[in-house]
Amino acid sequence: MKALGLVRDLFFRAKIDAVAAAVGVEVEYASSFDAVASRCADLKPSLIFTDLSDAAFPALNTLKQIRAVVPGARVIGFASHVDLKALKAAREAGYELTLSRSEFTAQLPVLLKESLG
Repeated sequence: MKALGLVRDLFFRAKIDAVAAAVGVEVEYASSFDAVASRCADLKPSLIFTDLSDAAFPALNTLKQIRAVVPGARVIGFASHVDLKALKAAREAGYELTLSRSEFTAQLPVLLKESLG
């Protein structure tokens, strides 16, 4: 099983990769909005998570791209706990789960394990 991360922060990617390796999940990444649809088509991920604080991945348009290719994927968004605008926009767009960055980090092992089966 592969998960797709829409995350450009290389330090945060390293943290995600360490957690993913510990639970046996491979995470691949898209680094631009233009790459979202093609990465979804290539990987057919069951879990996709998005850094909502990154303007490269606007919540509504990103979700539309994902749903057009992998309509059944679980889509999770995370942002800084002070970025209430981004979290609200993702909830309104239809993300299944929106979390602060620290909540996402804490829940990541469970989220990845759930995506396995």
